[in-house]
Amino acid sequence: MVTVRRIRGPVATGSSPRPNSASERRRGAHSSRIFAREMMTSASRAQSALRPAEAGLQPGTGEGTAVPEAPATIAAGRAFRLSMLLGVLGLASALFVITRLFESWRVTSDPMAHVVSVFGQRLSYPAANAGAIVVTALAGLGLLTVGAAAWGFARELLADRSFRRALQARSPTPLHGASLFNDERPQAFCAGLRHPRVYFSTGALELLDGPALEAVLAHERHHASRHDPLRLACGRVLAAGLFFIPPLSRLVERQHALAEISADETALRASGGDPSALASAMLSFSQASDADALGVDSERVDHLLGERPQWRFPVALCVATAVLLLLLIGVALLAARVAAGSATLAPPFLSSQPCIAVMAMIPAAAGLTGLAYVRARRAPHAVARTKK
Repeated sequence: MVTVRRIRGPVATGSSPRPNSASERRRGAHSSRIFAREMMTSASRAQSALRPAEAGLQPGTGEGTAVPEAPATIAAGRAFRLSMLLGVLGLASALFVITRLFESWRVTSDPMAHVVSVFGQRLSYPAANAGAIVVTALAGLGLLTVGAAAWGFARELLADRSFRRALQARSPTPLHGASLFNDERPQAFCAGLRHPRVYFSTGALELLDGPALEAVLAHERHHASRHDPLRLACGRVLAAGLFFIPPLSRLVERQHALAEISADETALRASGGDPSALASAMLSFSQASDADALGVDSERVDHLLGERPQWRFPVALCVATAVLLLLLIGVALLAARVAAGSATLAPPFLSSQPCIAVMAMIPAAAGLTGLAYVRARRAPHAVARTKK
C-alpha cells in the first residue's frame, strides 16, 4: 500500500514508484482526479465514521479457497522469472570468462626474465600477448560483475537485519494475522527476506475503518505469500551485478510495479470485487501524507478504475542481452586459444621482494575491514534515527 514515511528499508514492500516521465505525471494527475471524484463519497463516509477496526475485521477473508491467478500476478511472475534468467546467465558468463583467465596465464614463483630497472631497483613485470590481454580485460569485467553482485547481496542482508531490529525495537504485537507497532503515522508494509511478515502502525489502525484496513492487510499478505521482498531483493542484486545491461534495472522496476498491482487484485478479491474499501485506504493514506511522501501511483489508480495493466514480454531486451553475453563468451573462447601470459607470484606481479609488498598490504586490508565493520554497526542506529 501507499504509506506515509514508513520505516526506511530496501527489503520492505508497500510504496509505489513515482511516475518517471512528464507524460505519466500528467496522466497520473488526470486519473487521480477522476479517481478522487468517483471514490471521495465512499472515502468521506469511511473517514467521518471512524470506529475501532477490530469490530468488522475478519483476517484472512477470501484466502481459504484456491483462485486462479490474476493478470498482474501472472505478469509479475513472468517478469521475475525473466530477470532471474537473465541475471543467472550474466553471472554464469562472468564466471566462465574468469576461468579462462586462469587457463591463459602461467604463474610461477621463479624470478621472471622480464626485468626493468627503476631508480636502481630491479622490478619484474608480466608478459602477455594480445590474446592474454583481451582475456584479462574480459575477466576484469567479470570480476566487477561478481563483486558488484556480492556487494549488493551483502547490502540486502545488512539492510534486512537492521530493518528487523528497528521494528523489534518498537515491540510489535500480533493482531489480525499481522504485527501492530506503535507509530502515529499511518503505515502498512511487508518486510523480511526469509520470513516475510505484514506490519501496520497504530496510526493506520486509527485512520482506517474495518473494510479499508482489511483491504490493506490483504494487499500486504499477498506480498508475504509470494515472498515479494525476497524477489525484489534478488532483482536488485542481479541488476547491480549486471550494471552493463541498463534495461535489466528497468525490468526490476517494472516487476515492482506489477507486484503492487497484483497485490491490489488480491485486495479486490478479498473485498468481493468492490474497489471502494481499497480506494478509501489509498485516499486516506494520501490525504494523511505530507509533501515529502509518495502519492498514489497513477497505474494503480487506473487499475482500480477498471483498466488492465499493460506489460509486454521484452523480446528486444532478451535478444540484446543474449547477443551481448554470447559475444563476450565467444571473444573469450577465441582469445583463450591463442592467449599466452606469464607472471610471478610476487604481489602485485611487479615487485622482486614479495615480503615487502605483502607487509604493505596488511595495514590497508585491516583498515578496509575496520571501515566495513563500523559501517555495519552504524546502519541500525541510522535506521533507528529515521523513525523518531
